[in-house]
Amino acid sequence: MKRRLKSQQSSFTKLKTEQEAATRASFRVALEIAKRGKPFTDGEMIKECIIAVAEEMGPEKWFSLALDESTDVSDTAQMLLYIRGVDKSYEVHEELLHMYSIHGTTTGRDIFKGVEMAINQKNLRWKNLKSITTDGGKNMSGKDKGVVALVSKAVENDGGSKPLVLHCIIHQQSLCGKCLDMSEVLKPVISTVNFITSFGLNHQQFIEEIGENDLPYHTAVRWLSCGKVLQRFFELRAVIEIFLNEKHRPLTELQNNAWLWKLAFYVDLTKHVNELNLRLQGENQHLPDLYTNIKSFRKKLILFQSQLRSKCFSHFKTSEIFSHTTETEFPIDFAIETLSDLKINFDTSFSDFDAIVNQIKIFQNPFDTDIEILALELQMEMIDLQCSDIIKNKYQNSSLLEFYKSLPLTQFDNLLVGCFLFLVLLICARRPSPK
Repeated sequence: MKRRLKSQQSSFTKLKTEQEAATRASFRVALEIAKRGKPFTDGEMIKECIIAVAEEMGPEKWFSLALDESTDVSDTAQMLLYIRGVDKSYEVHEELLHMYSIHGTTTGRDIFKGVEMAINQKNLRWKNLKSITTDGGKNMSGKDKGVVALVSKAVENDGGSKPLVLHCIIHQQSLCGKCLDMSEVLKPVISTVNFITSFGLNHQQFIEEIGENDLPYHTAVRWLSCGKVLQRFFELRAVIEIFLNEKHRPLTELQNNAWLWKLAFYVDLTKHVNELNLRLQGENQHLPDLYTNIKSFRKKLILFQSQLRSKCFSHFKTSEIFSHTTETEFPIDFAIETLSDLKINFDTSFSDFDAIVNQIKIFQNPFDTDIEILALELQMEMIDLQCSDIIKNKYQNSSLLEFYKSLPLTQFDNLLVGCFLFLVLLICARRPSPK
């Protein structure tokens, strides 16, 4: 683990190399001054010019942080601190910056101390922090004593502007799924699965009855497992009922069609939620891509409500199958209320992304942007960009990143600075996993 951490930190521990490069640069400047017979005092003026240019044209110094808190088997809090930066070639660097344990309390102050230590050790400047992503817990987002508040204060004290605060998209989506109260269905299912799989003889006998397709284990930590368990339970419900009766442990819910309707509905719904989860975990995605998936899912929830009101099961295949095997009515009110609650939860959880939707649209499609809503320094550049057929053709035939790389800095400097800033925000909103 330490070896992996050390390797991942390599991009952010280049102080010695940078110092050597600075020394070589000063020698080269001195050589050029000597060649031209100029006084060496001109070197100070040149140094000041270089510093000024570096400050204005060095957005690679900008970075974002993402914090992930988890608890290990010894009940010790483990903090993972990720960093994301963009260099002048638009290359995005995303690394595990620091990993540390917190013994005792895990208050915002406790967590912030570790973040502060990492920032100082890597010689990073608070003022260059442009975004911080957390799981949204109280110790992270507390108004005065949370990590976000303490980090924001440190940034402002260093002369920077308040960083954008985002909640991890995948974490938020997972919490949205877990907001569903599926206990009425999930408890009997998990209890039955545990009865079958936790006892060797029971498990062996059950496998002999069903063949190779076993019941998967369920873990409350992973939402994906919930959907798989429900799906296999529904598919094997007839065999499970026979097996339980033979063990003199009947499950009355398997004779209750109203309960089976809810099981079928949850199988379909968790499948849709898990598909969203997998889309969000794809590699090389931009924040607009991730936000588009969230926005798309919210619209799908509205469509589902409309279709299920008329008992249209086009996107709920398990429910459609069950509808052909029972005369019990589909629980419309239950389904609509569940979908409505999920939609409200998604709207609330992703309100921080909704707040920057205009910036997302500008970055994603600058050719479909209303000039009037732009900042004054961007308006003239955006007009030039939108009126160029050559640039538009490049946009249509290139990836978003390649398109921005192709723009001349001398003509679109303000737009490109915004691009650098947006690139810094991208995947931090998705909290990467260490490789």
